[in-house]
Amino acid sequence: MTTKIILSLCCLIALYSISSCKKDDLHRKGDITGKVVVYDSLGRPLADYSGVQVIIDSTGLSTVTDASGTYVFHHVPVGTYNFSFKKEGYGTYRIIHQQHAGGPQATRLDTADVGKIYDGPPVTLFLDIAIGGPNSTQQFFYVEFAAPIRVPAASVLYLSNKPDVSPTNFVVSSRNTNAFIPEDHMSYQTDNDPFNYYVDANPILHNSPSIYWFLAFDNDRDIHYIDEAGRKIYPCLGKKFVDPVNSRHIPSNTGKAGYGVIPHR
Repeated sequence: MTTKIILSLCCLIALYSISSCKKDDLHRKGDITGKVVVYDSLGRPLADYSGVQVIIDSTGLSTVTDASGTYVFHHVPVGTYNFSFKKEGYGTYRIIHQQHAGGPQATRLDTADVGKIYDGPPVTLFLDIAIGGPNSTQQFFYVEFAAPIRVPAASVLYLSNKPDVSPTNFVVSSRNTNAFIPEDHMSYQTDNDPFNYYVDANPILHNSPSIYWFLAFDNDRDIHYIDEAGRKIYPCLGKKFVDPVNSRHIPSNTGKAGYGVIPHR
């Protein structure tokens, strides 16, 4: 009988200990720290990384980086969090699904890259150009500007079978660093290879009667992150290249160039 009583007491103590540990875990807090590097539109790090607002999404908690780019949150409850890094005129970088265990050792996040957005000068002419036959069409984009663009000039092209294509709503994306830019820097012509490859390789685009696009300049550093849906997001994109109503528009043989739709052959 005594042995049974002792065993019962041991079981109760063990259960209480487990329950207490779980309660302690739920109420455990700890610090979260990290660093931000701030870049100009050409991807060069600035001398001062201060002024970036770091936000723990959906918590109301935020702080600001110092000149070294360092930030810290104190006494944050254990959990899994998303973080946003914001600065006026710069792309919003994010870190997704970061686990925070709490306790005496601070959770250290990966370095966040915050890059300046480059829109480029006003567009004076936009063409999507197709050459070749129905079975071997090469497609590329040609853009002229009101002033010289800065060089180097990377861009990102998004393609979709739906008209609401955007940097967060697309079928495929392609980052272009091989564009043709003349010596006067007044125009920009994309490489046709990525466009044709993605259209031919993707069954959604290949079988679509129309392909919709979104094209814009990107920060030269190639800053990106993976969002909650598993998509590669380029946060430093400028404004979409569009053909202004008052521009000297020359329609291409694919039609509707200024509206971001390409009738697929």
